[in-house]
Amino acid sequence: MNNGDYEKMSVFFRTIGNPTRLKILTELLKNERCVGDVENHIGTGQANISQHLAILKRHDIVDCRKEGNMRCYFLKDPLLLKKILDLAAQGN
Repeated sequence: MNNGDYEKMSVFFRTIGNPTRLKILTELLKNERCVGDVENHIGTGQANISQHLAILKRHDIVDCRKEGNMRCYFLKDPLLLKKILDLAAQGN
C-alpha cells in the first residue's frame, strides 16, 4: 500500500467513526431510507441527519435518489459496511 491508500482509509474510518453516522449506517443496512425515516428511527433532527448524510455522500459511502420531494439514501457497498460493523461489534 502507498501513502495515498493509508490516507484514503484514514478518511473513511474518520467519516464512519461518528456515533450519529454509525446509527445512520446501521439503519441503511436494513433498507434504503428517506431522510424522514432515518430521523424517526434515530431520533435526531432532520437538519442534523441531512448534514451527516451529506458527509457520507461526499465521501462516497452512501448515495441517494429523488422520490418526489424526498431524497432516499442507500449504501453504495452494503456488504463491506456490514463486515466492518460486525467486526467492530465483536471488539466490544
